[in-house]
Amino acid sequence: MIARYEELLLLSPELGMEECRDIVNNLSAVVEREGGSVLKIDDWGVKDTAYPVRKFNRGRYVRMELSMPGQAVAELERNVRIADGIFKFITVRLAEHTEEA
Repeated sequence: MIARYEELLLLSPELGMEECRDIVNNLSAVVEREGGSVLKIDDWGVKDTAYPVRKFNRGRYVRMELSMPGQAVAELERNVRIADGIFKFITVRLAEHTEEA
């Protein structure tokens, strides 16, 4: 069953725009290979973190909105874990009938 998910990534602030784009493109390819699609990508830019993460007080936040089968989540998260430059991530299944503000 296809469901909508939100993936929030915290990337290293030392990465350049090209490296960030490569990470997002690689994750998008994983989603598409697993039978899903990327609905939206938002780059929130470099922001302060609430506490130091790997000795950094800042990080680049990227939000991805995805539509994919449930079994694709494990493969996506496996790829996120092995990717260099990703400090933290969270994957959330969105409600069936969400309204945009």
